[in-house]
This record gives sequence, C-alpha cells and structure tokens, in this order.
Amino acid sequence: MDDSGHVRASIQILPQSRQQDGTMTAETVLLRLITEQGRPSVKIGASEQQSGMSLTGPTGTSHTYVQALAGGSASRVVVRNEDGGERRIEP
Repeated sequence: MDDSGHVRASIQILPQSRQQDGTMTAETVLLRLITEQGRPSVKIGASEQQSGMSLTGPTGTSHTYVQALAGGSASRVVVRNEDGGERRIEP
C-alpha cells in the first residue's frame, strides 16, 4: 500500500480453475506492480506448466506491451506498439 492507501503491489496464488471451454488452468503465482493510477504495469506469473512476464504501457494505452512467455518446450517474446505494430520472436 502507498501513503494514500492504494495497493501498489500484490502477490497472489490463483487456484486451478476450469475455463469456459472446459480446459483447466494450473495453480499460478502472480506478482503485480501497480502504478499510482491503478494500472498493473508489470505482471510476472509462474505455474508448473508455464511462466511469463508482461510489461504494459502507461494508463490510457491498451495495445502497448512486451510479453515474454515460456511453456512446455516453447518460448516467445511479443512486442507491440499502440499503433498496432507488432514483432514476435520465436526460436
């Protein structure tokens, strides 16, 4: 919590759950770092099946981000700008 009482960082353990399509998600640990405007700009997640990290642009953007994901035997990095420009890196 910051001096104003707003949550600025959190760590959660999300339980295994069933998605709408019937698939199961694994139990996941999720760390969020949150801006003064309430935007979770840094997320780091880990489960037994995969791990990932996302960095998002400032409040008011919705398509500016960097994602690094590793799951199973594959990994990828996605970089996207607000104007829709995107680059994917996959080995």
